[in-house]
Amino acid sequence: MIKICIFAEFPLSAISGEVSGRGGGQAATWLPQLAKAWEQVTDCEIHWAIFDRTAKTEDTQYCWNQTFHQIPCPGISASMLLGRLPHRKAAQRLLNRLKPDLIHCWGTENLNGSALLEFDGPSILSMQGVITTYFKTGDLKGWRWNLFRHWEPVSLRKASVVTSESQWGLNQVKSIVSGKNLHKVEYGVHLSYYSVPWQPKASQPRILFVGGLNRLKGVDILLQMLKKHPNRPWKMVFAGGGYLADALRALNDPSIEVLGMLKTEQVQAEMSKAWALVMPSRADTSPNVVKEARVIGLPVIGSPNGGHAEYIEHGKDGLIVVSENTEDWFKALDSLCRDFDTCRAMGVVRHQWFRHQFRPEKTAEGFLELYRRMMD
Repeated sequence: MIKICIFAEFPLSAISGEVSGRGGGQAATWLPQLAKAWEQVTDCEIHWAIFDRTAKTEDTQYCWNQTFHQIPCPGISASMLLGRLPHRKAAQRLLNRLKPDLIHCWGTENLNGSALLEFDGPSILSMQGVITTYFKTGDLKGWRWNLFRHWEPVSLRKASVVTSESQWGLNQVKSIVSGKNLHKVEYGVHLSYYSVPWQPKASQPRILFVGGLNRLKGVDILLQMLKKHPNRPWKMVFAGGGYLADALRALNDPSIEVLGMLKTEQVQAEMSKAWALVMPSRADTSPNVVKEARVIGLPVIGSPNGGHAEYIEHGKDGLIVVSENTEDWFKALDSLCRDFDTCRAMGVVRHQWFRHQFRPEKTAEGFLELYRRMMD
């Protein structure tokens, strides 16, 4: 029996069914279905460790044949100013009690990696974003992001194995720390997306963006595009929060919808009626919303700057726009929105392959195989 401790921002509300996939602004949308897929595992004892600044005392829940530890900890800002010491101590107490054979930490844009410094056995660090690369876009500002960037290579060096869901992500890791043992493991899509029908209406062309409304995601490119082309025959719909939301609303354009943060079923409803998903990111390990769109059947129009481009065959199941020129983006979106038959045909290409590729059990088995291999 392999005892594993996973440090992650797991949404505990998923256990009670309050959150499924993308509820309430939850970012790590692949974790609940990953845990659920491990329910029948018999050769691993899996513990989840969740740092929580709102918790007064440690709380433990048991679900899906796994144990979830809610660990009280100060807020990220306070802990960062103290060199991550509070999170390290909290991780150390749990590790001393559990004595796991292996630990698995998720993300460098949080303090889960601090547990790596308190453990001398085999360890995995799974990338969610690559802060060092994201910094180059100029969109991450402030002392906290600077400290995350400082600690990222420390965590990368300490981990025995580093995983990412895209080759793009692995390439970024190579540029930060050389000689690491790297593995690609796809992060799956919540099963609820598999039952969402794609039902766009020929008379209502709509392009959907889901994610942070910021420069890192390239939303400023879309903002300038919309300013230059106010008389479009198609709608542009934004789901998510961020500092560019007000600028989008200030355009006062009836063909622009800014919906804010949405629950899972609301995102799915928007995807169901959208003609395509757009992702103009300047740097992105692999936004899960692109995989969700692929499972439903939407074509994707994206930049080449991230793992999402690995799911686009230009001209076949989507379009890749290689520049930040607003006219190039307008031409791509406008051309698709004027040809419903082409749009529908693009949605069919590789659709079944995507539905197989992003099954959550594939992610679960990928990590189980890695755990077993490392222990062997």
